Amino acid sequence: MAEVVLHAYLRWGHEAVERMEGNFAFAVWDARTDELLLGRDRVGIKPLSYALLPHGVVFASEVAALAAHPLVTPEIDDNGLCALVTQLRSPGRGALRGVYEVPAGGTVRFTRDREIHRRYWTLEARPHTLGREDTLKQIRELLVDAISRDLRGLDPAVLLSGGLDSSALTGLIASNSGKPPRTFTVMFGDTAAAVPDRPFAEEVVQMWGCEHHEVAVRPQELSDPVLLSSVLAAKDHPSPFGDKNITPFIFSRRVAERVPVVLSGEAADAIFSGLSGATDGVREPSMFPWIARARGFGMEYGIGTGLFDEALLRSVDVAGYLDRLYREAKAEVPQLAGTAAVDRVAREVDYLHVTRLLEQTVYHSERLGAAAGLQIRFPIADHRLVSYLYNVPWQLKRFDGREKSLLRAIAKDLVPPSVLTRAKVPYPITYDAHYKASLVTRLRMLLDDSTAPVRPLIDLRRATEVIENHRLLDRGGWLGRADVEMVLQLDSWLRRLRVRVNL
Repeated sequence: MAEVVLHAYLRWGHEAVERMEGNFAFAVWDARTDELLLGRDRVGIKPLSYALLPHGVVFASEVAALAAHPLVTPEIDDNGLCALVTQLRSPGRGALRGVYEVPAGGTVRFTRDREIHRRYWTLEARPHTLGREDTLKQIRELLVDAISRDLRGLDPAVLLSGGLDSSALTGLIASNSGKPPRTFTVMFGDTAAAVPDRPFAEEVVQMWGCEHHEVAVRPQELSDPVLLSSVLAAKDHPSPFGDKNITPFIFSRRVAERVPVVLSGEAADAIFSGLSGATDGVREPSMFPWIARARGFGMEYGIGTGLFDEALLRSVDVAGYLDRLYREAKAEVPQLAGTAAVDRVAREVDYLHVTRLLEQTVYHSERLGAAAGLQIRFPIADHRLVSYLYNVPWQLKRFDGREKSLLRAIAKDLVPPSVLTRAKVPYPITYDAHYKASLVTRLRMLLDDSTAPVRPLIDLRRATEVIENHRLLDRGGWLGRADVEMVLQLDSWLRRLRVRVNL
């Protein structure tokens, strides 16, 4: 990668990024002009952060590396706490004060006296004139092209959940390459989700004759303190997703023992409007859709916020922060004049998911995989496909009244009928009693530690109630657990980066 970037830069200068493909983040120092160029891929799968110093700039793919620099003081203010709690940041802004991110599809160039930002790619609104069959044909061609780019020179391998996205990906590879991919499925046994992946994955494997591998994750592994530390380091930010972080890390580590690169069907929910829900084009959203859904479950600021001190969240104005970020994002949405209301709303919802939520899925998996020694590629997040689907009218995207209608139609001859009709389920989580007990133990230890950096930020009464009544962990299935996970991860993150809280 480094050699390719350097040759491209020598030939095309700072415009070389427009000719690059795939997922990347790079830095080029040009000693001829004393200029530094930072660049990031179009969708923002690879991370790249930087901090400005009085006499220069430091950059790294990990925020933790910046925080460790002797001239950087890791600190969070009101906005930083809001960013961490809500899992949302303005493009280009980091959670730590004075730390910035190269935006997806952007470059930042530093000269002797200037800082120059440039967007080389973004979503654009264009007319769509094709009917259903021609649209399906074009999407399938784009998918096949993206897969072939990601598999160039590699034996195919897929992370197969048995859901529509990964199953369709498996079928596309097998039908177009003439060679079924190796497939990998994670297993929990009887402690996983109510709808198991195994029988669906097995049907896909049998349909295409794949060499299949089941990767077992023991619930006891999820509480290993060394593993927990490794996962937090890999993620580089705290999150409320707990074993939804740990399991993919273990899974990736074991898959990496067999193959160096795999393809994933992640991003399909955002790209194929699988998260939009029903819309009639009249009820415009007034908040990020996933925050609005969380509020429907009584979580005003999003998942994982239930144990923070409510008075503190009001004082730093988390509600105002969310409203401000939503209005910023909404103002960015490219629209066509005269667009029907339903398509205008649909474009807005899709734009929000692609530009603000996607990093919680694809970015999440890429970081965990890379830290485990596995390169995960996401053909469905190819920028050509993203751009095309952004402009497909809503009626076509949900022509059969279901989510991801277009992908379902493409997959009709690629997956077993059971997969086509399978109800959508989240990534498998463990319901193991030992894991939940370990969360309570860790929370109790945190409350007993008067020096815990997260302690002043939480509602001690609510946290104590969770310790005294373990059933609160099961609120909403796993939402109560997410509150505890977020507090524990934030505390570990503040300690690890030696972050000063300055509210």
